[in-house]
Amino acid sequence: EGRVKVEKLEGGKKAVGKGHKKATEQDTSLPKIAILHIGGTIASRVDYRTGAVTAGFEPEDLIEMFPELSKTANFTAKKITQIASENMRIEHYTMIAHEVAKAAGDPSVAGIILPHGTDTMAYPSAALAFMLEDIAIPVLLVGAQRSSDRASSDAAMNLMCATHFITKTDFAGVGICMHETSEDTDCVILPPCKTRKMHTSRRDAFKAVNDT
Repeated sequence: EGRVKVEKLEGGKKAVGKGHKKATEQDTSLPKIAILHIGGTIASRVDYRTGAVTAGFEPEDLIEMFPELSKTANFTAKKITQIASENMRIEHYTMIAHEVAKAAGDPSVAGIILPHGTDTMAYPSAALAFMLEDIAIPVLLVGAQRSSDRASSDAAMNLMCATHFITKTDFAGVGICMHETSEDTDCVILPPCKTRKMHTSRRDAFKAVNDT
């Protein structure tokens, strides 16, 4: 029988590379939106050595990667945590609610975006709807089915739609902003207590159950 020789070409584990940072200019006359970074695919990169998706973004990186956002609003960014959504627990919901309340205490903040993993996003959205029942500004959980560094990512459109919704409506409360269809044409704001993730990879994976 023939033998197969396996030779290791590289030694040691290397971190996933990141490009050079470049500050994005923002217009302070535009409405202010606070991005409170939580984690998930929307804040991850593909490690092409393994094919796995790994956490690889700081909150500022989302603004830098999608500079078109700065034409609609003026953003502040803060990392609350960097956690996969399947590892979220009740104590994380409490931590998020406290950070949202703190950000909402700034009267210049028009709304809050929470980048979050999609696998369990329906659960914290429901919890936050009760914990932030009287909040006077929009708080939108936004996810992505494909990581932000992929050409096929849905992150940019979900973030842009959330930004437009915050700046152009008088909505107050918690909602989920994701693709309405599998095409890059529309997003939908979904009710936090009636929404489920119905598919593992479709862009329009989130649907309101017994609601429109």
